Amino acid sequence: RRVVHARGRAGAPQAPLLQIVAGPAHSSDDPIDIDSKSEEFTGGETEEETEAEV
Repeated sequence: RRVVHARGRAGAPQAPLLQIVAGPAHSSDDPIDIDSKSEEFTGGETEEETEAEV
């Protein structure tokens, strides 16, 4: 998740999306949806995760 935040910062469109999804209202509304969306958005980032961590 840390990488997602870093990537979101780099990408303007992802930053607001992550903030909204991380919001307490959304977390309580659809916790599963958040995970699904996060995975979808992070789908391509997953590979970059290792590169970013290294």
